[in-house]
Amino acid sequence: MPPPQDNARVIFLVILLFWVATSPENGPGFVAAPSLTRARLARQRHAHGVLNTTDWGAFAPHLHLDDPPPPPPDLENGGNITLPTGYLNLTGFRKEDGLAWDDLGRFKSRCEAWSHNAVGDPGSQSPVWQNVSGVVKGPWVRRNASVYRDHSNYNLTAMTPNIEWVGRQADWLRNATGSEGKMMLRIEDEEDAGTEPETPKSKGLMPAEVVAREVSATVTIDDDEGTGATFDMRLHGVHWPRQGALLLTTTSEKFAGIFGLPHLTTRQDFYESSKSLLNRTLDEVLQRKEKRTFSDPTNPWAASIDSPGEGWTPAPHCEYIMYIQIHPPDKDILQVDPTLTGPEDTAQAIADLEYELRFPRGAPQQRHPKLQMSAVVYSPDCAYFLETRGPPEYPPADGLHLVGWKQEFWLHSVSTWLLGFAFVIFCQVQLLKMQIKETSTPSTLGRVSFYTASIILLADGITFLGSSAWSLSASTTMLPSLVVTVASFLSMIVSVAFLVEIFKVQEPEWRRQERERQRISAANTPRPPETPVNTTTTTPPNANGDAVPNTILSTAARRANPRPPSPPIIIPSDQDIDAEIEEVTSGTTAAGLPTPATAANPTPAPPAGPTVSTIFGRFILIGIGILFLSLAAITWRPHIRTTYFNLLAFTYLSLWVPQIYRNIYRNCRRAFSWRFVVGQSVLRLLPISYFYTVNDNFAFAEPDWTAFTVLAGWLWVQIWILVGQNVLGPRFGLPKDWMPEAWEYHPILREDNVESGGLPIGLVSVSAPGSPSLERRKSGDGNSGSGAGGKQATKIHVIDCAICREVLEVPVVKAGEADPATVGGVAGVFARRVYMVTPCRHIFHSECLEGWMRFRLQCPICREELPPL
Repeated sequence: MPPPQDNARVIFLVILLFWVATSPENGPGFVAAPSLTRARLARQRHAHGVLNTTDWGAFAPHLHLDDPPPPPPDLENGGNITLPTGYLNLTGFRKEDGLAWDDLGRFKSRCEAWSHNAVGDPGSQSPVWQNVSGVVKGPWVRRNASVYRDHSNYNLTAMTPNIEWVGRQADWLRNATGSEGKMMLRIEDEEDAGTEPETPKSKGLMPAEVVAREVSATVTIDDDEGTGATFDMRLHGVHWPRQGALLLTTTSEKFAGIFGLPHLTTRQDFYESSKSLLNRTLDEVLQRKEKRTFSDPTNPWAASIDSPGEGWTPAPHCEYIMYIQIHPPDKDILQVDPTLTGPEDTAQAIADLEYELRFPRGAPQQRHPKLQMSAVVYSPDCAYFLETRGPPEYPPADGLHLVGWKQEFWLHSVSTWLLGFAFVIFCQVQLLKMQIKETSTPSTLGRVSFYTASIILLADGITFLGSSAWSLSASTTMLPSLVVTVASFLSMIVSVAFLVEIFKVQEPEWRRQERERQRISAANTPRPPETPVNTTTTTPPNANGDAVPNTILSTAARRANPRPPSPPIIIPSDQDIDAEIEEVTSGTTAAGLPTPATAANPTPAPPAGPTVSTIFGRFILIGIGILFLSLAAITWRPHIRTTYFNLLAFTYLSLWVPQIYRNIYRNCRRAFSWRFVVGQSVLRLLPISYFYTVNDNFAFAEPDWTAFTVLAGWLWVQIWILVGQNVLGPRFGLPKDWMPEAWEYHPILREDNVESGGLPIGLVSVSAPGSPSLERRKSGDGNSGSGAGGKQATKIHVIDCAICREVLEVPVVKAGEADPATVGGVAGVFARRVYMVTPCRHIFHSECLEGWMRFRLQCPICREELPPL
C-alpha cells in the first residue's frame, strides 16, 4: 500500500491560490499588483525628479501668436535673448508624444483675461474667499482649438511602452463633443480644514510656500448635445488664496499632469510657489506609497473616481487642464461698514465669516453668501476648450459662470433637509400607527388594498437602504443620515406588520380567485378524445361452476350506464349551506373529516399561492433594483434622466390608485381614514417638492413647476376620487358589467317588489294594503319625491333599528310609479345612505350596521354571513 501523501493537498492548494492570484481575468492579482504598483511609483519618482531640476520657461513647446512674450535677456550669458522652445522629459510633455500644445499660449491668455474680468488688475485685486471648499454648477460652451486631434493621431505604444491600454483604437473617453452643456465642481480645499488655523511660522514652511496650497476637485461634465454622456473626473492642483486662482490638471499614465503643473502657470510667481509646494507634498506622498506597495495599490493622483480600476486596466481618455478664478463676494452680504471701503476691511470681513463658518461661535448671519467662479478648461490631447458662460461675453440671463455654495453652507443645507425628511417620516409612522388601530378587524383589513400598502412599504424600504448606504460613507452628515435611517427603519417595520395582517385576511380571497381561474381554464381547455379499452377478464364461477368470460365495457358504454346517486348533503345546525357545499367540494365531509382519496375521487391539490416570505423577497429585489437604477440614471442624458425621475415620482404618488380599484371591486366606500389619506399625501409629496420648486437646492436640480403641478394635481385627483366614492358610492357612474356583481347595501326600495322579496323583512308587513301598522307621511313631510302631475312618488316608512332601537325612516317608491329623479339621481343617493339592507332582507341604520360590521360580518338578527362592505 503506497504511503499517504499529506503534503500533496497543501502543494495543490498553494498552486491553486497562486494561479488565482496571478490570473489576468480579475485584475493583476495579488502577486502582480505590487510589481505594477512599484513600476508606477518608479515612473512617478522620475517625474518628480524632472520637476526638481527644471526652471521657469523650460516648457515652451511652440512659438505662437498667442504665446506670452519671452523672458528678459539673460545678463549672465552676455545679455543674449534665449527664445523658449523646450520640452520636458515627462509623459505628455515630450515633443514625440504629439500633444496639441499649439494653443497653450491661448489658454494662458484666456486665464489672465478671466482673472482681470473677475478681480481687476493684479496690482489692485479685490479680496476673495480664502477657502474655496464648496460645490458650484453652471453652463459651459465649447470652442475648437487651432489644430485637430483624435485618437488616431497618437501612438500609445510608443508613448507608454509598458502599459496595456483597453480600447486604444476606439474613441477616447471623456470627450465633450457638444457645443454646450453643464458643469459641476466639488472643490476640496484641505488647508486648515477642521482644525484651528495656525500661523505660517508654526508650520515651518518657506515664505514662497505659504502663498499656495494643494487643492483637488471632482468635475462632472454633462455633454447633452454631443455624446449625451455624463462623465466624472478627478483633478489635482494648486490654489493661490491671495489671488483667488486655481490651476488643476488630470494625471494618468499618458499624461504626467500634476508633475508638470508649475510649467502651465501664467506667472513666474505662480510657478515658484507651486513648484516649491509640489516638491514637498509630492515627495511626502511618494514616500508614503513606496512603504505600502502591497497594501495600498491605488494611484493618489488618478483622474478616475475608481482609481484601482484605472490603474489595472487603463482606458485612454481626454486630459484636462483647468484654470479657475474665484469672484469676490458681495459686500452687502458681508455686512461691511459703508464708511470703510478699503480692501483690508473687506478681507477682514471675509476672514471673520470664514472663521465663523468653520468654527461656529454663534455670530449672527442674515444671508448666505454665494460662491461664484469662472473657469477655462483646455484639453491638450483632444484639442478643444471649455469655457464657462457668463459676463462679459454673455448676458447674465444666459449664465453667471459657476455659482454654488461654500461647503459649510452646502453641508448645512443637506443636514437640514435630512432632518426635515426624518421628521416627515416620523409623522408618517404616527399616521400609520393610528390607521392600524382603526383597521384592526378582518372586516376593515379586507377593505385595504394590498398594493397601496406595498407601495408605502417599498418607498420606506428604498429610503432605508439609501440612507444606510449614505451613513456608511458620510462624515459631516452622518448623524442626520442616521436619524433618517432610524426613522425609515421604524416606518418599514410598522408597514411590514400592517402588510402581514392584510395578507392574512385577504389570502383566502386570493385562493378563491385562483381556484376560479383554474376552473375556468380547465373548462375552456379541450379534452383529447378517449379511446375505448376492451379487456377480457374472468368473472367468478356461476351457479354451475363454469367460469364465464366477461368483456369490460368500453368507456362510451360505461358513460351510458346511470351513475350512482350522489351522497346526500347534511345541512348543519347553523344552516350554512354554502359553507357546507364548499367543504364538500374542497374534499371535506360534513363531519369535518377529509374525504377518502380514491381513483374516482382524487384529492384535489390546493392552488399554490405566494407566501409572505416570497412577497417580501420580491420587494427587496425590486427596491434594490430601483435604487441601483436610480444611481445609474445620474449618468444618463439629461432629458432621459429627467423623464425617468418624473415617471418614478408619478408612480410613487399613484399610491391611491390600487385603493380606488379595490373600492370598486369590493363595492366598498372607504377603507382609510381621511386623516391618513390627506396626511400621507401631503407628507409623501413634501420631500419631493423641495427638488421641484426650490431654486438653490443642494442637489442643483433645476426647478420644474410644470412637472410638480402635474404630480400634485394627479395626487389631488386621486383624493377627490376617494371622496366621491365615499359620498356617491364606489361604482357611481360606472357600467355594471365592468366589475363582478356585489351586494348593494343601499338599494332602491319599491312597494311592488313585495312578492319578489325585494323589500326588507320589517317593511313587508307594514307595506301590505290595509295594514294597521303602516305609517305614511303627508306630502309636505320628509324627503318625498314628486311624480307626474305633482303626485308623491315615494312614501316614508318608519321602522325600528334592531341595533340602536331608534326610529329609522325609509323612503319606498309607490307601486306602479317610475323611479323619480330624487331617488335615482345624486339626491336619491344621499337619501338611500340613511339605511342599509342586508342580503337576508334586514334593514338597519347605516351608521349602526357599519359599526357592527367593523367587528363581525354577520347579521345582528339572524347571524347570516354578510358580504364585506
